[in-house]
Amino acid sequence: MLQRLSGLLLSVPLPGAVTLLIGLLLTTPAVAGGVERAIDLHALAGNGDGQPTLIMFASSRCPYCDRAEQHHLAPMAEDAAFADVHIRKVMLDREIVRDFDGNSLPGNALGQHYGVRVVPTIMAFDAEGRPAGRPLVGIPNETLYRSQIRVRIEAARNGAGDGSR
Repeated sequence: MLQRLSGLLLSVPLPGAVTLLIGLLLTTPAVAGGVERAIDLHALAGNGDGQPTLIMFASSRCPYCDRAEQHHLAPMAEDAAFADVHIRKVMLDREIVRDFDGNSLPGNALGQHYGVRVVPTIMAFDAEGRPAGRPLVGIPNETLYRSQIRVRIEAARNGAGDGSR
């Protein structure tokens, strides 16, 4: 991609190249920003598409959350093998989230509801918004992290809810 970009910049007159480069710099974070924030889980579960949801509970001050997102979840969100999964993040310190039951609450209250004490914590939910499998807390093993996430996704795809809400 870098070669295509440099070739494109060389073929455009200097003022146009500067404008193009500024435009690319301003739009790149929106395009390659990572994982979409979850602000309405109720809509995800209620849209009838039968898709499970994977949520990373994160904090804006957590470097491990950034690592989990950029190195693992963002590539998975773009991978066709996971197109049937809503991959989202809930920022515990930033926003109000509508939960699977339709209640609006701060992200940290939603995290507390699901027992989140450490970030990042990744949880999978079946298509109806029921927790599936055990939460993945922290990054216990960088090498196995993505496979540990896949295990949770498979539990959610199979509707292996644990009955707790």
